[in-house]
Amino acid sequence: MNKISLTRRDLEVFAVNDLGFYGLDISRISSVFIAQIIQIRSSRTLNTFQILDEVKFLEGLKNVSCTQVASAFKREPLRGLMKKHFTDANFIVKNLVAHFGSEYGGNRKLETIVSQAFARNKSGYVDDEFINFIAHETTFGALQKRAKKKRISGEWIIFQKYSGKNYYLTLAAHDEGDENIYGRICDAYDLDFDFLRRSV
Repeated sequence: MNKISLTRRDLEVFAVNDLGFYGLDISRISSVFIAQIIQIRSSRTLNTFQILDEVKFLEGLKNVSCTQVASAFKREPLRGLMKKHFTDANFIVKNLVAHFGSEYGGNRKLETIVSQAFARNKSGYVDDEFINFIAHETTFGALQKRAKKKRISGEWIIFQKYSGKNYYLTLAAHDEGDENIYGRICDAYDLDFDFLRRSV
């Protein structure tokens, strides 16, 4: 991939002309965040509209979010900063694993689904109805239950509250390490929001 340099003005022009950013106050979105959206959009790795819809939810421009409620980081170096999950089709398996607790050896929900399938079965055979019930409940049904409880997960939007407003600093993955995330946050401070560094 070729590297290019963009000024803050270039990034703002992109954001102002991008439908996903429509209605958002670009002055509270860091250059780092906008550049990440550009990179994600150009590589087509995630749906940037879903990311920006979560920002719109935080800003009160959307009424619905199926992801986890925004919360503060508790450990240094991110302590005091806020995170809000965004989701994407790429995270379906991750959400199913979390729903069934298979990372932790738990399969009670799966056992319940299989028991329900047997209880519903009238033919005494593994027929289409039996298979369809298990297929639905272990995929779409499981995701619906997580969404209803606002438990859909994905990766993070990192933001900071200041004078009653949210300032969007960076996007982050759970597994990239807090120090790496904090490095990008410091870049956002240096480039756009030096005043936020003193308010954490």
